[in-house]
Amino acid sequence: MNLARGLEQRLENLVDGASATVFKGRMHPVVIGSKVLRQLDFLVSDSMAGPQIPNDLVVALNPADIDPNYDRAVLLRELEAVVTEQARENGWRLAGPVSIHIRTDTGIPRGVLGCTGTVAAGPLPAWSQLIADDGSAVLNIAMNRVLIGRGLECDIRIANEQVSRRHAIVFADQGSTRLKDLNSSNGTFVNQSRVVGNPVILRPGDNVLLGDLSFTYRPVT
Repeated sequence: MNLARGLEQRLENLVDGASATVFKGRMHPVVIGSKVLRQLDFLVSDSMAGPQIPNDLVVALNPADIDPNYDRAVLLRELEAVVTEQARENGWRLAGPVSIHIRTDTGIPRGVLGCTGTVAAGPLPAWSQLIADDGSAVLNIAMNRVLIGRGLECDIRIANEQVSRRHAIVFADQGSTRLKDLNSSNGTFVNQSRVVGNPVILRPGDNVLLGDLSFTYRPVT
């Protein structure tokens, strides 16, 4: 499902049964959500692991555009969920949980919505794992676009000389888990086929070799 449409349906469910006059002259929650999703494209920046968006977001609009009786906490919770989905769909890195705040300012023209943000590191649940075949380790993939390698800057560090400083990236994009090799010295292999150039899709049970270290890919449900 198109994420913008998914957001629309979620927000419509929140206001289902409310009179159309409730939001008359104000910005409807569906409009707020759609504008936030469009703003994300302007907030993408580069990180070591690829494109990234801020996860601590501030949405600014005129106070007259938002109904004071509407439950903002519910709106923000739904917006946070859909921004997280949008990041996974577009392959954007999130450094921590998405948190959205609303700031009102009478100096902002009616009907205009602005969105700014910062990158704030924070704990995230693992959405997939690379499990060492010898039982020595479980690599939890929590952020989208996780950088794996020997270097201290990596999200997942493997202290093994067969692994390059920046060896590979695992990320979610367009509903699939993908693995990209970063021109590593000893190669990245999926089911004995070397990963070269474009990322490859990982499927449950796939064998992944990083240098000579063997792992099994498993999504976390």
